[in-house]
Amino acid sequence: MTHSPAATRERAPDPAFAARLFDLVQAPLRWQLIEIGLTLDLFDRLPTARTAADMARELDLDPRRLALVLDGLSALGALGKQDGHYALTAEGAAYLSSAGPLSLRPMLLNLASRRHAALADLLTEPPPPPLDMSDPAFWTRAAANLRAFHRAMALPVMLEALEGLASWPRARRVLDLGAGSDVLARAIVARSPEKTVTILDLPPLAAALAEGVAADGLEDRIIVRAGDYNTADLGQGHDVAWASMTLYYAHDLEALCARVGAALAPGGVFVSFHEGLTDERTQPELHVVGRLTTALRGPNLSFDHGRIASALRRAGFARVDSHPVATPFGLMHLDVGWKTPPAGP
Repeated sequence: MTHSPAATRERAPDPAFAARLFDLVQAPLRWQLIEIGLTLDLFDRLPTARTAADMARELDLDPRRLALVLDGLSALGALGKQDGHYALTAEGAAYLSSAGPLSLRPMLLNLASRRHAALADLLTEPPPPPLDMSDPAFWTRAAANLRAFHRAMALPVMLEALEGLASWPRARRVLDLGAGSDVLARAIVARSPEKTVTILDLPPLAAALAEGVAADGLEDRIIVRAGDYNTADLGQGHDVAWASMTLYYAHDLEALCARVGAALAPGGVFVSFHEGLTDERTQPELHVVGRLTTALRGPNLSFDHGRIASALRRAGFARVDSHPVATPFGLMHLDVGWKTPPAGP
């Protein structure tokens, strides 16, 4: 929580803040160790335990200095060390090797390249040109980053939110607005054979998603449609409409919520999963600071707490419930709007 200037002057300083400042100096070193591991493919070179000398010969590096880096990665928990041999930990294998089932490699490198830009330059220099969204490479990177994030971090949270809905067992048709990947859709149809999922996403992403779905013979269970949710036909009869960290580009949030409501079946729900900034947009720190470089480059798109719930009410939803959700990627808010009043309290 933030404090008023007067209250800040009057209270004693918190020693934990000094410890945090020291930790901030340490934090870039931690990331640089991980980045070295990724760029040198260290995590892919350890299918079995190896010595620093062995890896140094392969990489043409000084074995003593490489051993120091490997010790640092072991201190971070990415590697383990025993009898002078280094090996991936279960976490390192899952999240850092390129073949790991939950590999965060593309997302981590992309986020670092964007978030670790020189803040002073972004503050004082003219804003850089916007990203070229007509470049196919942009969408290739975006798809890889979103898939990595969804598989490794977001999927369990999203499934828990959906499966916690009272109406979820009865739901048959799910609409995923601006999905970004098919990770959630695949998990839903695998866990609930009676359900189908319609993904609506922008054409470059939709084309790639449709190709993957068709290759696995899932086109009858996962329908991929290309379009902009501001203008595209959203269909009819959806039992659940899901929007996770995607409503930033709504031209008119209330109008979009009303369109989603019209696409729901009787008793259907619209579920939004987004951040909610508080304390005059200074908290939570993970969202405020994590999105700072993006905001300095262009619009600050993060939602204020309560903004989406308010839009749902104005759009005519009969009931709106909201609650916070603690996640590995920061405090989020789940807003659930019912097209018609649900039975019970």
